[in-house]
Amino acid sequence: MSERRMGRAACLVAMAAALCACGGQKVRDTVPVDALVVPAFAPWISVEPTQGDLQVRGLDEKVVLTPSRPVSEVLQAQLRKALQPAYISNLTLACERVKTDMRVRHEDDKPSIATLDISMRCTTNARGFVTRSEPHLEPSAEVNAQTDYSKLFVSLLGNASNELATKLQADIDASKSNLK
Repeated sequence: MSERRMGRAACLVAMAAALCACGGQKVRDTVPVDALVVPAFAPWISVEPTQGDLQVRGLDEKVVLTPSRPVSEVLQAQLRKALQPAYISNLTLACERVKTDMRVRHEDDKPSIATLDISMRCTTNARGFVTRSEPHLEPSAEVNAQTDYSKLFVSLLGNASNELATKLQADIDASKSNLK
């Protein structure tokens, strides 16, 4: 082999080694969340629109989840379904600054835990009586090497929606109690 070819081969080996050192393979999953977006009429509830992918932090490989609909749209639909019976005239509920994060925590001698972290700011107004809150939700589940993170995300998002509805129902009740 000529010196020039050996030089090229060495260069290619070095570049391949450098690329391998950059980290594991990136996995992008589209997450079908349409089943959580149920029709419900409650225009008095709004969640500020958000967009974006969600990287699952704490894994050896890079896993990026792309929800088929924005998380804010799912939360709004779930809240409208759960809180519609709480409506009184001139009641509004508005949530903004929705932040979403998902991470996996590893501990020795314990199963790994995936946590979906959702936070936002919400304002409930019942005929001028205002209640403000900053709900922070952290549903979690055990994971292993075979975990399907897109399915897990849908499950944790459903759990977070239920917990959020319970917290905001308390805010609505507090605002309504001022009307008596």
